[in-house]
Amino acid sequence: MNITRRFIYLLCFGILLLVIGAMLNISFSIFIVYNLLCALLLLIDYFISPGQEILHIERRDREELSIYEREAIEFEVYNKGDSIFNIELIDEVPEFNFETGNKLMKGFVNPHEKKLFQYFVTPTKRGAYKFGNVHVRYEGKLKLCAKQFKLDLDKEYKVYPNLKNLRKYRMSITNNRQLKQGEKSLRMLGRGTSFESLREYVAGDEYRKINWQATARENKPIVNQYEPEKNQHVHIFIDTGRPMSYSVRGYRKLDLAVNTALVLSDIVNQNGDQSALLIFNTEVSNMLPPGKGAGHRNQMLEELYHIDYTNQTSNYEEAFYYFKRKERHRSIVFLFTDFETVEEAENMLRTLPVISKNNLVVIMLIRNESLESLAAQKIKNQQELFDKGVALELLNERKKIKNLLNRRGIYCLECEAEKIEVEAINQYIRIKNKTFM
Repeated sequence: MNITRRFIYLLCFGILLLVIGAMLNISFSIFIVYNLLCALLLLIDYFISPGQEILHIERRDREELSIYEREAIEFEVYNKGDSIFNIELIDEVPEFNFETGNKLMKGFVNPHEKKLFQYFVTPTKRGAYKFGNVHVRYEGKLKLCAKQFKLDLDKEYKVYPNLKNLRKYRMSITNNRQLKQGEKSLRMLGRGTSFESLREYVAGDEYRKINWQATARENKPIVNQYEPEKNQHVHIFIDTGRPMSYSVRGYRKLDLAVNTALVLSDIVNQNGDQSALLIFNTEVSNMLPPGKGAGHRNQMLEELYHIDYTNQTSNYEEAFYYFKRKERHRSIVFLFTDFETVEEAENMLRTLPVISKNNLVVIMLIRNESLESLAAQKIKNQQELFDKGVALELLNERKKIKNLLNRRGIYCLECEAEKIEVEAINQYIRIKNKTFM
C-alpha cells in the first residue's frame, strides 16, 4: 500500500492543529489524536477499496513492429466496478534495442468502461523480444491510499523490416504514380519481350516492330506492342558478412539491405514476377525459392526479421555455386553486399561469372560516407594527410571496381543510405522495360 498526495496534504493540515495545540498547551495530545485519525482513515480506505479483480487489463496491439519506426504499445483496461478509477500503468520493456520516451500511462476509467492506454517505443534491431509484466497502480475510494499490483502479461513482439515503407511503395505503384526520386511506373507498353497487342504505327516507333501481315491486311502500318515478361524469377542475395555490419547515419547496412529486400520483393510480386531470397555469409544460411502471393510474402518476412551480421568475410563462391545448383532459369539477381578492401572485391569478382554468365546481376552498394568525409577534409597535420591519402586511394580502387563491373555488363549501383530502396526499385523497373532476355 502506498499513500497518495491527498493523504500527505491531510498530514500537513495536522501541522496547523499542532501550532494551535501549542498555544493551548495540549499540542502532544492533538498530535497523537490527529495522526491516529489519519492512520484510521488510511486503513479504512484500503479495506473499502476493491482489489485488483475489479480491473481487467490486456494487451491490445499487434505483434509486428517495424524497425526504426515509432510504434504504439497499447493496453485495454476494463473497469468492472461502479466507481471511477484513477490508474497508472508501467510496462516492462526489454533492456536493450528499444528507445522509449515516457513509459508511464495514466488516466481515469469510468464505471463499466473500456479504455485504451498507450506508450511508444522505437525498435533499433530486428528480432523477437519479450515484453514482461505490467505494473498497475490505482487510488482507493477515499483517495488516501494507492493499491498496486503486478500483472503477468508476457508477450513476444517481432521487430520486422520497415513495413511502413512497404505500404508506401505499394500505394505508389498501385496508383501508378512516380516513385519518390523515381522515373517510371512499372507498366510501360512498347518495351519488353512478351507480345501484348497490335496498334497503329506512330512516328518514333522502331521499324523492326512493324507487323507486315497486319500492315498488309489493314492497308496501314501496324506495329507489335510488347510488355515486360511475367513470372520472371528475381533473386535477392543478402550478404551478412563483416562489411554489412557497419553503420551509415545511424543505420546498419544490413538493416538497410533487409528493408530494401522486403520492399523490392513486394514490388516484384505485384508486377507479376516471382521473388526469391538467398542469405549467405561463410555459407548459405537459407534460400527461399521463387514465389509470390500472401503466403510467400509471410515466408519472406519470417526469413528476414531475425537475420544478423557477423564479423566474418563472406564466401561468395559458396553462395554463387549454391544458387547455380538450385536455379535453372535465367533470372535477375540483386546482390546486396559491400567491400571494405580490394581483396574482398577481388574475391567477389573472381567468382561472379558463375552467376553473371546466365543471369542479369545488379550489385547494390551503400556509399561509404566516412571515407568520402576523410577524403574531403582539409589537412591540418601529418596524421590527417596520411588519413586523407588512404581514403582517396580506397575510393579510387572502389571506383575502378565499379567501372570494371559495369564494363562486364553487371549493374553496380552505389547509393546513399536513404535512397537505396528507391534505387533498387527503379533499377528493377528499368530492367523490366528493356529487351535483355
